[in-house]
Amino acid sequence: MMRRSPWTSYSQLRSFARSVRLCLEQQEQNVCRGATSQKLQVKNCGETWRPVVRNFSSQSSRSPPSSSSSSSSSSTSSTSSSQSSSSGFSSRIPPQAVSYGSLAALMLTGGGIVAYYKYLREEHIKSVKTLPSSGKAAVGGPWTLVGPTGKPFESKSLEGEFSLLYFGFTFCPDICPEELEKIAESVNLLEKLTKRKIQPVFITIDPERDDRETVNDYCEEFHPRLIGLTGTKDQIQKITRLYRVYYSKTNDSDDDYLIDHSII
Repeated sequence: MMRRSPWTSYSQLRSFARSVRLCLEQQEQNVCRGATSQKLQVKNCGETWRPVVRNFSSQSSRSPPSSSSSSSSSSTSSTSSSQSSSSGFSSRIPPQAVSYGSLAALMLTGGGIVAYYKYLREEHIKSVKTLPSSGKAAVGGPWTLVGPTGKPFESKSLEGEFSLLYFGFTFCPDICPEELEKIAESVNLLEKLTKRKIQPVFITIDPERDDRETVNDYCEEFHPRLIGLTGTKDQIQKITRLYRVYYSKTNDSDDDYLIDHSII
């Protein structure tokens, strides 16, 4: 007596293949999610179909079941590969590039802002009015002294350029040398920053001891372009009044004395 095959029809075989495929897909999803409860369900599902699969493997002579199982495995593998490829593609975020149009608009906007700022600045400068002066400073005036060569040196010789005047005397022990060193450094710095020539000038307030040679030798120690001027007692008194310079001798002796003076 022949044993009856469990496969009564081809439709049952198709339903079995579909059920196996669903179980495999569900198992793959549950493994990705890490749900243990779903694994138990898949395990029960596999135990339910285990005797049917065993009977199916014993009957290898049937072609439809083998073709359907291969198709189910291929469909499962294709499904899993498509899911993995789709998940990998979706995880990538494409960079958002800046278009040329937006870049050009940004440059035009920045240029417009800069041009508008320059326009406002020029209009503000034009609106500033020159205030009337209340008078001239009562400092300075025409004068004449003895120059480095022994010839008269007039104030007109310094016109047309910036000049820096210092009143002192060559026998000063500390204040005058320190101030002249500051003046020399200031002149070099200003000429470097402004690119304009500045003429330093030393004017003695001790004409009795500071003759032309003494003043020239003294000025060479501080700056190569420092002009030393001396003169008569009357000439020194006139120029100190013009520039509001105070000076007074101490009561030490006629030859060895110091001079108290303004540091300007």
